[in-house]
Amino acid sequence: MQRVRSYGGAALFCLAVACASAALAIFGLFTSLAPGFVADTLHQSSPAVAGAAVFAVFAAAVLGQSLSGALSPAVRQGAGVAAEAAGCAAVVAGMALTDPALFIAGGVIAGIGAGMLFKAAVALVARAAPAEVRAEALATFFLAAYTGLVVTSLGLGLAAQLATPTTATLWFSGFLAVLLAAIALLGRTAGGGRHRSSPGPLSP
Repeated sequence: MQRVRSYGGAALFCLAVACASAALAIFGLFTSLAPGFVADTLHQSSPAVAGAAVFAVFAAAVLGQSLSGALSPAVRQGAGVAAEAAGCAAVVAGMALTDPALFIAGGVIAGIGAGMLFKAAVALVARAAPAEVRAEALATFFLAAYTGLVVTSLGLGLAAQLATPTTATLWFSGFLAVLLAAIALLGRTAGGGRHRSSPGPLSP
């Protein structure tokens, strides 16, 4: 019977979950608030336009994962944090200035960062767990990561009911800034344990 259990220490596991949560939060933002901004503020009622914006973010995440394959998890994590922070700032600026180009560009940059962070998170968990329990460790990680996605999505949905998409995104950006700062701090705390972990044959 498979158990729910983390490996590699609490700091490393929390770091991995925080990275994944930050990545998934960007996807939650664009699938929940972005369509409302496109329709209400940019006056683009076509579902294809909103869908294209969401597609651009997800495609950028795939690109970020592909381009960062040769990087170590630590370098990939740092680059992901920087890209997400810059991208989210550009998204907020684009919404505040009603600038579609800046809004989409910010989403693409944030998507690249999200892809890097999620890939770094999976690599951290996979390298920390022995081969015989790696599936167990990854299952625990995905359970925690997607629980974070549910909480974030519900929070974004509630914010959308209480404020405009632009204001809700400002609130979201504050939450994401705190989360990214926590990732940077946890990265230093878990750094020693991460490098001492046995990498095993799987290296995402």
